[in-house]
Amino acid sequence: MPERRHTRQRVRQARQDAYRNLILEAAQRVFATRGYAEVKVHEIADEAGIAIGTVYAIFPSKQELYRAVHHVNLEELAKRYAEIPGDRDTRAVIRDRIAISTRFLVERPDYLRIYLREAAHWGFDATALPKDAAEFTDLALYRRGVERGELVGDDAELLQSLAMSASHVILFHWLKGGMRESADELTRRILAHTERTLFASR
Repeated sequence: MPERRHTRQRVRQARQDAYRNLILEAAQRVFATRGYAEVKVHEIADEAGIAIGTVYAIFPSKQELYRAVHHVNLEELAKRYAEIPGDRDTRAVIRDRIAISTRFLVERPDYLRIYLREAAHWGFDATALPKDAAEFTDLALYRRGVERGELVGDDAELLQSLAMSASHVILFHWLKGGMRESADELTRRILAHTERTLFASR
């Protein structure tokens, strides 16, 4: 009997996980198209092909669902960042992060649209980023680069903002231009701009 109950619980959990993934995928598409403020939960339910009550059973509010879209994507990006060795030249770490984040966002154009729409509210101030996203700007990395003379100038926060805004602008124009460049071509463009703007001469 306990084994049968355990099997039922696993089936219920698998069903809930499947619904959760379906809802998150639909929400990402709808939020990307219309923006958070304009979207109604029933539109997400319709896009997912499920009842609105099922959405609310898993995500009690639109805000919670929106945060979950960010969290799932940023958690995956965090895993990729964690594979980058951090005890190297600051410029090498920044190069690797740019390559990884650019490829990640290019693979997810719907999430990129959400990310850039949010960035319009953040402006160029990294302290205004939502907490999950703020962790990716890593001010300590830029401070280390300034202290070691690997980055130009002496204002780590300014360099951090320049790097962030340059990526946003280039990615925005990539979307607007029909996404014609490959991830490698786009990465080379962002890297070239970053090296000219931020990196001290060797």
